[in-house]
Formats: sequence, structure tokens, C-alpha cells
Amino acid sequence: MSIAAYLQTELVALSNEARRKHPEIKEAAERVIALLRHPGQGQGSNLTNVLSQNQDVLKPFLLACDTKNVKLVTISMGCLRELISHHAMPEGSIEVVLQTLNDIMSHGVEIQLKILQTILPLLTNYNVHGESLAEALLLCFRLQDSRVVFVNNTAAATLRQLVIYIFEKVGDEDQRLLESGKKAPVGDKDGIQEAQAPEQGNEEQLGPCALDAYLLFQDLCLLTNSEHARFLKLGSISRTFGLELIESVLTNHFHLFKEHNEFASLLRERVCPLIIKNFSDKQDFPQTMRLMRVVYILIKQFHEILSIECEIFLSMLIKLLEPEGNILWQRVLAMEIFRGICGDNALMRRIYKAYDQQGTSTDIFGDMIISIGRLSTEKPLLIGAGGFVQDSSENIRPSNVNEREPGDGGAGGLSVTTSTMRIQCVDQLDKADPPQIPETLAQGQKEGDAPDSASTRPVLSVFPDTNSLELSKTKEAEEIALVTTMAESAWPGLLAAFSYFLGSNLDEELFHNVMRAYQNFTSVCGVLQLIIPRDAFLTSLCKNCLPIPPALDQRSGAPTGNSAAQDTVISVITEKNMYCLRILLNVAQYLGGTLFDSWYLVLETMQQAEHLLKAKLHRGSSSGQKKMGAGNFGSAQQSSKSISPSPGSSYRPSNNAIDYAGLAAGSSHQEADVLALLASFKQLFDLSIHLELASFRSFTRSLCKLGAAGSGLPFSDGKGSTTAPFLKGLRHINKSDDKSFAIEKLRHVCLLNVDRITAGEKGTTVWDIAIGYLIETSNHPAPSIRIRMQACDAISDVIIAAMAHAEQNSMAKQEETQMRVMINLRELIQSHGNALVEIQRMGLETLNKLLQTSGQSISFGWGLIFEMIQSSIATLFKASVESFPEQITVVDGGSSQNLSTGASKPTGLVRIAFPCLQLICTDFLSLLNARNLQLCIDTLGAFGYQTEDLNISLTAVGLLWNISDFIQQSLRDLEPRQIDHVQETVTAEANVVENIVLQFPDPELSQKNLNGLWMLLLYKISTLCSDARPEVRNSAIQTLLRTIQINAISLDMRSWRQCVWKILLPLMDDIAVASCRKVEEVPEPAPTGSFVMRNDSPSKQWDETHVLLFNGLADVFQNFLLQLIKLDDYLEAWVFLMEHLETASLFSSPDVAIAALKGIQTVLKVPAVKDDDAAQGFPVGEERDKHLSRLWETAWYTWERIGCAIIGRVPTIGERRQDYSSNGRPMTTRFTQETLTEYINIIHHLYPVLADNFQLSDLRALLDIFHLVLVYDASPVYRPDIDYLSPLQLAIHDGLMLLDLSTIAGGPAAVLEQLTNQFLLAFQGDVALGISANSTGPVRPTYISLCKATVARIVFLLDKFQLEKGIYANGVFAKVLKSFGVAMTLRYKCPPSYRHVEDAPLWKTATTAFMDCIKNGIATVEKLEEDISDAQFNEIWQELVVVCRGTMAPTLPISFSEMSLKDQAQDESFDLVYLHSLKNKVFSRMGYRRVPKEILTELIQILDHAANLYILSTPSLIDSSASYSILAPSPTPSSASTLIGNQSRPTDPKMVPTMAEDAHLDIIQGLGITLHSTTNTMVPVGRERFAFACLETMFDLCSSGQEPSRETSGQNGSAASSVPTSTSSAAETELRNRAAKVTTPVLMQRCHVLLDAYSADQSLLGKCPFPRLRHQEISLVLQRLNDLHLVPGVLAPIEGVVSSNDEQKELSSANIKQSTLSGPRAHLFYLYEPLTDAMFCHDPEVLLLLKACLKTAGRSIGLCK
Repeated sequence: MSIAAYLQTELVALSNEARRKHPEIKEAAERVIALLRHPGQGQGSNLTNVLSQNQDVLKPFLLACDTKNVKLVTISMGCLRELISHHAMPEGSIEVVLQTLNDIMSHGVEIQLKILQTILPLLTNYNVHGESLAEALLLCFRLQDSRVVFVNNTAAATLRQLVIYIFEKVGDEDQRLLESGKKAPVGDKDGIQEAQAPEQGNEEQLGPCALDAYLLFQDLCLLTNSEHARFLKLGSISRTFGLELIESVLTNHFHLFKEHNEFASLLRERVCPLIIKNFSDKQDFPQTMRLMRVVYILIKQFHEILSIECEIFLSMLIKLLEPEGNILWQRVLAMEIFRGICGDNALMRRIYKAYDQQGTSTDIFGDMIISIGRLSTEKPLLIGAGGFVQDSSENIRPSNVNEREPGDGGAGGLSVTTSTMRIQCVDQLDKADPPQIPETLAQGQKEGDAPDSASTRPVLSVFPDTNSLELSKTKEAEEIALVTTMAESAWPGLLAAFSYFLGSNLDEELFHNVMRAYQNFTSVCGVLQLIIPRDAFLTSLCKNCLPIPPALDQRSGAPTGNSAAQDTVISVITEKNMYCLRILLNVAQYLGGTLFDSWYLVLETMQQAEHLLKAKLHRGSSSGQKKMGAGNFGSAQQSSKSISPSPGSSYRPSNNAIDYAGLAAGSSHQEADVLALLASFKQLFDLSIHLELASFRSFTRSLCKLGAAGSGLPFSDGKGSTTAPFLKGLRHINKSDDKSFAIEKLRHVCLLNVDRITAGEKGTTVWDIAIGYLIETSNHPAPSIRIRMQACDAISDVIIAAMAHAEQNSMAKQEETQMRVMINLRELIQSHGNALVEIQRMGLETLNKLLQTSGQSISFGWGLIFEMIQSSIATLFKASVESFPEQITVVDGGSSQNLSTGASKPTGLVRIAFPCLQLICTDFLSLLNARNLQLCIDTLGAFGYQTEDLNISLTAVGLLWNISDFIQQSLRDLEPRQIDHVQETVTAEANVVENIVLQFPDPELSQKNLNGLWMLLLYKISTLCSDARPEVRNSAIQTLLRTIQINAISLDMRSWRQCVWKILLPLMDDIAVASCRKVEEVPEPAPTGSFVMRNDSPSKQWDETHVLLFNGLADVFQNFLLQLIKLDDYLEAWVFLMEHLETASLFSSPDVAIAALKGIQTVLKVPAVKDDDAAQGFPVGEERDKHLSRLWETAWYTWERIGCAIIGRVPTIGERRQDYSSNGRPMTTRFTQETLTEYINIIHHLYPVLADNFQLSDLRALLDIFHLVLVYDASPVYRPDIDYLSPLQLAIHDGLMLLDLSTIAGGPAAVLEQLTNQFLLAFQGDVALGISANSTGPVRPTYISLCKATVARIVFLLDKFQLEKGIYANGVFAKVLKSFGVAMTLRYKCPPSYRHVEDAPLWKTATTAFMDCIKNGIATVEKLEEDISDAQFNEIWQELVVVCRGTMAPTLPISFSEMSLKDQAQDESFDLVYLHSLKNKVFSRMGYRRVPKEILTELIQILDHAANLYILSTPSLIDSSASYSILAPSPTPSSASTLIGNQSRPTDPKMVPTMAEDAHLDIIQGLGITLHSTTNTMVPVGRERFAFACLETMFDLCSSGQEPSRETSGQNGSAASSVPTSTSSAAETELRNRAAKVTTPVLMQRCHVLLDAYSADQSLLGKCPFPRLRHQEISLVLQRLNDLHLVPGVLAPIEGVVSSNDEQKELSSANIKQSTLSGPRAHLFYLYEPLTDAMFCHDPEVLLLLKACLKTAGRSIGLCK
């Protein structure tokens, strides 16, 4: 509501209320109402200005207030408040309004509240100063003295707001003066202390607002101090209320007192005396509490201005902390003030700097620390002192003694609930009496009072090197120095207090506060390099991290009594201990760089804590063992991964004593805390990478000392013997079945800092300290087996990491590191004095991992490596010595004693040692010399012979191939000069090469040594090829053949002869003989611990061996064919190989047969001859061809013999073989499809090399074998061949495509005939009978995919060889058309063209191919007519007629009801394309002179038959699905007279009504079917568009080609186009005329019958429209008749024959008719009569077309324009 509306409403109410008793009020109100209604200058925002300028506005309200009527006064007060709020009251009326408010103040509570609501906007909206302000405030103060609580509180709140507002106006005034330049900026504050009193005239310097605030604050101080006010006319106020106002001003506007000297003087002259006076008096709680609040503000904000006064205040507060003479609530208030002071770090530093540091003032900071410390030790029984930290002399207590709750019977304690207050005493402003204070409140508040000096420390990185940190150079140097002095002064008292509180019974929150204070102060001492305070706090902290173990409570420090009894008493780590551990970790993480020897204390605490934490988890749940391992930050997993026991090894304890990987549910919160703490342990050790070198050395030494103390080893750190733990009984915690905490952490730290421990240092290095301790622990008998194995694990990880890091250093450093590592590793493995077998196993595993990670960088020390390997495989070497005693020597001084004792060693070491040798053979052979290579070969051979582990034997065979490759590569890398020299030596001493060299005393890798090593290697492999174990012999065969194949390029002829006749070819006989052994004689392989994939049957295993052999031999012979044909006896070797492969293909299992056939394929691949090969002496040109031709001829005969043997016929080219060396095996009778496929694939490789000499006889033999193999029906299994070609079909198809038919006379015709036979296979047998593609049963070949592939190949060959005379002269082309016609005629009865992969139907594929064939085929037949006999020519056209008759019939082999509309439309569109092709390639060429007229007539009959749009039949016949009679007579007359004589005459119109009466008029508009003026019913054909297209084709065939080109797709959708209009040649004209003469009579007959039927049906239907189909038909016919330009003369003879009255007519009339029927429009005159009869139709469109036809006829003879 607007102010005008509000005032009008209230004035009306006021006027009504006062109209009787107070008419003057009514008159004044009406005047104001009139003013509101007519303000003069408008309403809105200007109304307030009008009201503020009119003195009569307030008159009715003031008069109403004078009446003393409460109701009138209430209305007036509301209006006054509204005017004041909108600033609509005149400025000069403020005093009057204030006086009026003062007069009505006694009218009741409601009026008093209205007054308070009015004063606040009055002072805030108007500039009220001086006396007016004092009067307004006086009103509020008087109301604040009201006994009504509501009025009192409202007045107090209003006063607070007014006081704050008055001081806020001072700030605004200062800002305005500063902007206007009338006030200078605030100067230094030293002048504030010299400020003069306001009585001396300084008040005149203040502005109006500042003066008001000054006077108000002065009066507040005077009134609070019980003095008379000077500004306010007020006698007194409540002291508590005055203190609250003073506090509010000082809190919110302290900056005014710092900026104005006048205000600052008030603090010293008025506020401070007030506080001191009231402190000296005995005051109650409310006044003292408010005085404390004011004191806190003065100390916090004005201690620099009031230095002496604040010193007095602080001293008074410290004195209040003393228990003598002070009430508890006063001490609590003092503690709360100190708590606020200590919470402000900057304030604490300023206080210390202002007082303690000066030396002349009171030691405020020191006295405060002392007083707080004394306070903390008061009443120890109340706080439960001694409950957490127990003395070691105490008796064993229950495990929960450290966690008793405060309030338990007889036990005191501190807690947030019992020792603190929800609201501080100093904040309880509403309390008139002291609150109930707990006796332990002062102690509970003490822990938050310690100064937090840590906030002043500079930001440092983790593990800072504070020794080198120059604090004096930091930007906070002065502050840091001050904090250092404060810390030195405070630490004894703080430590005592903190320790005392930790010994008390604290709750969780208070305990956390104490520990955070511990952490902060310890960190500060460490950063400030205060060693003594730091170590003191650190020692105390470590003691509090652990409970006192019961078993460690003996003074002697060693466990006594029964150990089993001691184990049952286990200390329980508490939540407080765990929190202390977190604090310790935080401190150690922050101060790690400065701890040095103090690390031992921290690490020992962590060790014992980790043990207790794991024990707590273990007791938590039965599944706790699983989860702890995961929480142990992965250390156990990293340690155990390298020492997992292998099968057959001796027992070794698990490296992870308790598996803590998955703790179950229950107590999950506690478990999560423990796991988080353990993760923090790991994080501390991870941060060791940030330690400086000196600190890191001390850290490592402390770990070693800790481990030695736990395992009982003597350890000297250079400063004395092993340091004893600060808690006695450390050996009790590290039981024999526990891991060593120190070793685990030492390993972890060394891995993280591997770059530093391997660096060269002066003196004792970290490496020497750490690794020396670990090796001593591994080999010393004192530690437990578990700890020794753990130390061995740590050595392994550190050594491997050191070797990996050494690769990045220089060679000198690498050599130093490698030597150090190898010596340490040998010391670990070969320390026979106290070494365990398990330690040796772990040492060998370390060697294995070392070779894996850093073997490539080892440049020396191989002797040490072989020495370590020999220490585990001495048994194998002993066997090698017995076999080759002259070549086995012990490397690097190994003694024979080691070899002789090898048999007694555990066999499990063999499996550990072999991977080391395996790595050497695979990756590091380049680092070995000849002597070491010999040892590798002999060792691998021995591993291959052993039967203990099959996998090792297999791997050893494979590694021999690696060595062979290395040897050959070394030979290739030798200098050419050396090779030439050695080659001459080999030629001169050829006989020496045949011997196998067994010893290599010369370590140099010369060619002689390398050749000897390679021959030795082949010899060892060959002995394994006939091994009884199939895995070993197969691996040996593969390795042998692959080795020869890759490296035989460097062999000379003598070596080749040896390989061929001594190794390769005899290997076939050896394996063939070995495979005939009985199954019983085949030994089973020794059991191994591993799984090996193998066949169950030994025969299957030998088949696999044969397969490998044949494949490998074929590759060798093929790759080096050109090299081997230089041998004199290579042809014999070739025949030997071919006979073996032929025998294997016919007398072996399918797998072996396939491998043999593939081998033949492989050897037929001729390698390419390069120029460098020719330079090496390979035969080239005619010489090579002469050598190879004999080989190819042998292979061709072999292929034919194999094929004839398969299909059971006699070879036609080669000779039949009788002597098969099959070792008594029968010949295979059921060859698989895979075998036949591989047999056919041979021709893919054989034909290219025989193509130049391939004759027609060879081709026919090839095609015969192809066809007989294709239809081979004895295979056990056939592949599905509907969607894709079967492999056999694909091979045959590709083989036919491979043939170069251009070089073979008669080849294209032969191949096309073969392809035609393949095409017809899909339509023979079960497929031709319509077997479904989804039928179940045995899979038999369908040849459907082959049919589709053959179609494309036939089209391609016809296109490529279209001018080949033999194709047409031999009847091949006609056979092709006939074969395509089979599929086209079957149409929907063709076999399905796909099962899974969608493809076009076979009839469509055949139709497309048919169109491609006739595209050029008909024209080619005409071109080659001289070479084609009439019989073949007529056969081709007769096949075309057959195809057209089968594909253009109106009825189809399948009902359209079985097809979807979409499929029908697609098929009809396809038929239209097919018709278009026939029209252009067949119908357009059927007028050729050699085409018999009978064929031409039959084609026209087929076309006319296909143009039928509907079929006539009686309804009864339709219902019974009887055969239909065609509307047009099917026989076409041979002459025009016959045609005319037999055509149906139109019905006489006079007979129509009679016929209509008897006719069965059944009109079906929806189907477009109606009666045809007969009793027959019309049934539309299925292919409507196709019929229309055929009809238009007949028109096009009759056309002379002169009408404009048009497409008749239109509504009928026909794709047929008109015949080309160009008749450039006479031959084309002759073709067109001959076709038109046959087509025109048939077309005219159809048009005549159609028009007659239309006229007859019109009389039946009347005005009822014709069906759609009839309408489209008549429209199309009339349109084409109108557009048709008939071939001239085609109708003249017809008319001359059929006209019976021509002889009676005159000659002139005959000439006119002759001329008319001979023109291009003769058809219109011929059909003139039916056209005129149809003029009575009611269809306007048809009528227009009829008129157009008649006009066109008239125009042709000049009758129309």
C-alpha cells in the first residue's frame, strides 16, 4: 500500500473517531486528506516532498496525541512512523515530535513500543545532532528502565542499534571529509598517547557526527562508573548494560579509536580507570564477566596504545589464575581470556615482544606459562592423573586400563562433556549468577591455551635439511628469531604440562588437542634447530605411542619364566596409542632431515607398534590374516614374489606370516584405522628419498642397528656396539616365526634410494652398511630361517635394482657396480659354512632375475656366473663329462669336488638353474667366447637328454637353434679377407670338414671355430630327432630343419651333399621305420609337474612328426632349389623325395597326406634369381631351365598319377607306378575333401612352370581330373557350399582361372564347356528336385556357390574371347544360353541361393548373365556367319526362343500370394530391365535375314502373349483354379488374309441389350475386374507393368522410328524405351521392315479386338466408370496409335486381301485406299471403324484420345490442319 493510501485510510479513521469530541482534529485531518488527494504537482515520489514542506501535515497527529486518547494516539503514532519512514515529515518538526513522544510515554506499553519504533527511523532518516539526539536517546534510556520486560528488552535493543548507528555515521563522515580534502590521513599512532583532553577545546575539531559519538561514549563511561553524564540528561544506567554498550562500540568500531586522538584519550582517561576500579571492587558475576570481555578487547586491539594499562590487565589476569583468594568462576573467566589470547599467534608474539623481550617489564609470557602449568597440576585425583602413561615398575594390569571412561566409579577424568561448558562463562551475558562450573573446567581449558607458534614457521619441503637452512635470510627472520626465544622459554613448562595431561584420563577430543599441541611444538623446535627440546618431546611422544608390554615388565630386560605363559599375556595397543603414533609419524616426516641418531628411537617405536597393530588385527576376526597383508603396503607381496617354492623343493616358510589380504566384516572401523596407520608407516619410508646423504646414512645405520638388535647379531656403527632398545625385551617381540621389521624396511628404503646407495662415496658407504648387514644375516646361524630368507629376498631386490641403475652410469661406474654385485651374490650362494639349500635356491633365483633385468650390460664376470650355475647343475655336467670327457672343463677354477658331489644335491635346483642358462642362450650369446659357447652347447645337449623334466628338454632343443643363429651371424660378420682365407683352407682339407670338432681350446670366434661349433650343434640335434618322446623329437626336427634352412646359404657343395644324403633324406626312412614300432615299445614320458598338450594315440603323435618332417624338408628343398640343382645327383634326390611324398599322400592318414601334398606344392615354388645369385654360380637362363624342366616334368607325372589313383583311372600322359614302398599299409579309399583340396592346389604351383609347354591334351586331362574330383562322392564329410565355395570348389575354380587359354588352341571352348557343366550341377539331383536349404541331414555338396561363381567366369570368358570361332561353331555358346535358360525357366523353383549371407536368387543371376552374354553375342554371331553353320545359327536362335518362352509367360511357376508386395515389385522391375535387354539385343535383331521366319513368328507370338493384361475365365472355373483361356487367339496366321479372316468382329450394338440380359454382370471395382461383354471374368495378370512394357514393345517394333523419343514409364512404370530413331543404314531398315511385317498384323488384331470390346462394354456399364486396368489399357493404346508412325506398306497387302468388295469399286477409289493404307498413319484408317464406334464412351479422357486419333488421320490426308 502506498503512503497516500495508507495516510488517507488512517486519517479517515482518525476523523471518524474525533468528529464528536475533537472537531479540530477532524478539520485538520480533512485538510490533510484534501492535500493527499490534490497534491498539486502530482503523486508518486513527489508526494513526500509536498508533505515534507507543509507544516499542516503533522497537525492532526499532534492534536490527537494531546488528547490523551489511546486509540487516537495509536492511530497518530502509526501515521507519524509512516511519515518519518518515507521522509515526508518537515525537518523543523523534529523537536516538536520528540516533545510529543516524551509527553505520551506514560500512556501504556503499546504506546511505548510505538515510540521505540518511531525513534529508530527518526534518527536514521534525519540528521539529528546535539540536544535533539540526546533527547531521543534519553527517551530510549527511560524506556529501558521500564519494569515491563518486553519494553525493557526492546528499548535495550533499540539503544544498541542507535549507538552502533551513531558510530557508523562517524566513519561515513570521516570518509566524506577525506574525499573532500578537509581531513588529513591518519598519522602515526604515537600522537594518540599525547592527545589532549576534550575540555581543552579538542571537541571543536570533531565533526557533528564524531562529536555526538564522542559525547555519547564519554557519558556511557561516566554513567557506567556511577558518575554524572555531561551529554545525556540521565542520572544513571545499569552498569552491565553500560559495559555491553562499551564493548559493542570497541568491538565494532575499534578503528575509530585508533584514528581519532580524542577517542583514544577516552580509552586511557575513562575506560581503563573504569576497569581498574571495578576489578578492585568485589563485583558480581555479570559485571565481572563484562569487564573481562572489555579487557580482552583492549588487550587484543589497543595493547600498543595502552601498553602500561594492558600490562596491568595481564598481570591481574595471571593473578586470578592462582587458587588462593580467587573464586572458581573468576579463574575460569581468566582462563577463557587467556585461551582467546593464545589462539591469536600474532597477538602472542606482540605481547612477548612488548613485555618479556624488553627485560624491563614483567615477563608476561613466562608467568602465563608457569601459571597455566601450575593450574594443570591441581587436583590430580579429579583428572585421573597417571591413567595413560604407566611406569615400568607397575604390575601387569588389564589391557583396558588405559581407556577407562571419565565418571567411572572411583576414577576421575577430563572430557568435553564433564570438563567443559557448552557456552563459555564469558559469553553467558544472560546470566545474573555464576553458572555451575565443573571442578575440572580449568584443566579442561588449559590444553587449548598453549601458544601455537608453528604458524610462524617457514614453509619447508618434506625432510628438510634444517642444518643448512639459514633462517636469518628468510623474509620472516625477525619473527622466527622471536619464536625461537619463545620456544626456549616455554618448552620445560609445556612439556611438564603436556606429559601430565597425557598421564590423565582424557577423552578423545581433549586427548587429540594435547597431541596436536605436542606435534606443533615438536615440529617448531625441530625447524628452529632446538635439539634438546625436540629430543625431549620426541622421547615423551615415543613412550606414549606404546603400552607397557606385560612380558617386558622385568627389570632385567630379558624374558624370564615360561615363554609359553608369557606369550599368552600380550599388550593391547589402544586408540590413544594409535593417535600418538600418527603424531609421531607426522613429526618424523617433517623433521626427518634433522633426526640423525634419533631415528633409532623412532624406528624402534614403529617396529613394536607395527607388531602390536598386526596382532590387534589378527585377534579382531578369524579372517583378519588376509586383509592385513594388503594393508602392509605391499611389502610382503614384493618380498614373497621371488621366493615362492617350486615343485619338489624343500620346505620354506612363507614370507608373509599372516595373510592380511581380505579381512572379513565386523569391527571394520577399527580395522580401517589400523590399516590406515600401517599405510602411514610405509609413506614415511617412501619419503626417505628426500633425505640428505648424511641424514640418509644415519637413517640406514639406525635400521641396521635395529635389525641386529632384534636378531641377536653383533653390529657396530662406528660409535660403539649395538644400541639396546629403549624398551627392554625386543627379542620377545621379534619371534622366530616373524619377519624382521628392520630388514623389510631396509629393503624398501634401499630400493627407493638405489641411485644413492650405488654412488661412490668416501669411506663407508650406505651399500656397505646395508648389504653387508643383509649378507651377514643370511649366512649367520643365529637368526631364524625366516629372517635369513627375508634378508636373502632383500639382497635379491636391491642387487637387481642396483644393476638396472648401473646401466645409466659410465663404464667405470658400471664395472665397479657389477663387480660389487657379483662378489656379493657369489658370497651369498657359495657360503658353504652356514648356507642353507633354500638360501642357494634363492641366490640362483636372484641370478636369474639379475640376468633378466641387467644381463645385457654385463661386460665381464661370466666366469663367476657359470661358477654359480655349475654349483646347481653339477649332476648334468657329470653326465656330460662321461659322454665327452675331452671337452668339458670347469669354468673359472671350479674344482672337481663340486662336480662329484653334484649328485647329492636336490634335483629342484636344476629347475632353478636352467632359466639362467636359458637367458644366456637367448640374450647374451654375443658376450661369450668360443670356450663359453662350447659349454653352452654341451650343457644344452645334456639338458635335452635328461628325462627328469620334459619342458626343460624341449627348451634346451629350442635354445640350440638360438646358438646356431648366433654362430651363423658371427660367420657373416667376419671380414671378407678372413672368409676367403678360410674358404681356401676348407677346399684344400675337405675331408676334415666331415669330422665333428669337440674341443675348442682357442677362445677366439674364428671361422674355423664357428664352423666346428655349428656342425657340433647339428649333430646333437639330429640325435634327438628319433627320440621316443614326441615332444622332444618334434622339437628337434623343427630345430634341425629350421637351422639348415636359415643358415645353409653359406654351405659349400660338399656340405650340401652331406646334409641331403646323410641327414635329410635318410631322416624320412628313419622316422618311417620308427613309426612302425608297436605301441607297447613306445615308452611313456617321465611325469613332470606341468601340463603338456599331446595326442592320446601314438599313431597320432607319429603323424604329427611326419607332418613336421614333410613341411620342413619341402621348405629346405624349395628355398635352396637353385643351389641344390648344381649337385650331380640332385635329380635322384628329387625323384626320391617325390616318391616318398606320393606314397605318403596315398597310403597315410589324412593329416600326413595333406602334409605330403603341401610339401609337393612347396617344392614347386621356384625362388627368384637375383644378380648376386648368378654371380655366386647359380645356373641361370637356359641352363637353369634345362635343369628345372626335368624336375617339373617329373612333378607333372607324379600329380597325374596321384589324381588317377584317387579317381580310379589309368593315367593318360604318364606311366602307372606299381612299386609303392608303403611298409605294408593299404591305400586310402576315402579321401577327405581337405586332401582333395590340397591335391588340386598343387596345380596352382605346377601350371605356372608348365604353361609354356602345356598342350590341349594336357588341358583335357586336367579338366577331366578336375571334374571327377569335383564330383567325388566318397569323402566322409563335406563342407557347406551354399553361401561360400567349399575349399575344394574354390581350388578348382581358381585353377581354371589360372589357365592361360590364349596360348592353347581350342582352350576357351573346352573351359567354357567345363564351366557350363559345373553350372548345371546345381540343378541336378536333389537340388533340382527342390530340396530346401534349411533341411537337416548329412551335408552333401549343392554346388550353389560354385554355380554363382561359374556364372561370372562364363560371362568373363565370353567377353574376353567373344571372337573365338570355336565357341560358336562347336555349339558352346548355344549350350551356355541353354544352361542359363534352365535357371531362368525354373525361376522361383531354383534352389535357394543362400543360407546365411543374403544373395540374389539364382534365376536373377542367370538372367543377368544371359543379358551379358547376348549383349555382344548376337552381334558376334552375325559377324562370324561364314564360320557358323546354319544348324548352329538356328540352334542359337532356337535357344533364344526357348528362353523367351520360359521367361515371358503371363503365368509364373509360383503364386503371387506367396510373395510380398515388395518382392513382387522388385522382381517386376528386374523383368522390365530384362525385357529392355531383349528388345535391344534380340527383338531388334530378329529381322536378320538368316533368322527363320518361323522363329521370328514364334518370338512375336511370345511377345503378344506376354502383353496380355488379364485372363478371361468363367467364375466357376476361377473358383476351381482351372486353366485360363487367352483373350486373343494364340495361333497367329501365317498370312495377313488368314489373320484378318480369323480375327473377332465387333459385336453389333443392337444385340447388346439382349446379351446384357443373359450376361452375368459381376463388377469388382476394387480388383479392377469386370465382365467383358461375355460370361467370362477377367483376372489381372501378376506382372502388370511387364505386360504394358510388352505392349509398348510391339508398338516400337511396328514404328518407323520417326515419332519423338519417349519413355513410357509413366503410370505403368515401364522401363522400355522407344526404338532408336536413327535409321542410318539400309541393313537396319531391312531389319526393322522385316520385323514390322510380322509384328503389325498381330498388333492391329489386338487393337481391333480391344476397341470392339471397349465399345461393347460401354453399353453394358453405361455411366459406370471402367476398371483402372481397362482404362489404362485403352488410354495407352489410343495414345500410342495417335503417336505411331507405321513402317510404310505393311498394311497395304492386308487390306487388299481382306476387302471383299475391292473388285467392284472403281479404280480411283482403289488407288485412294492403296495410298491411304500405305502411309505412316495407315493403322488409323485400318482401325477407323472401331475408333468411330468407341466415340459414344462417357470417359472424357478416352474421348479426347479418340478425337485426337481421328484428327491425326484427317491431318495425314490433308483434311485437318
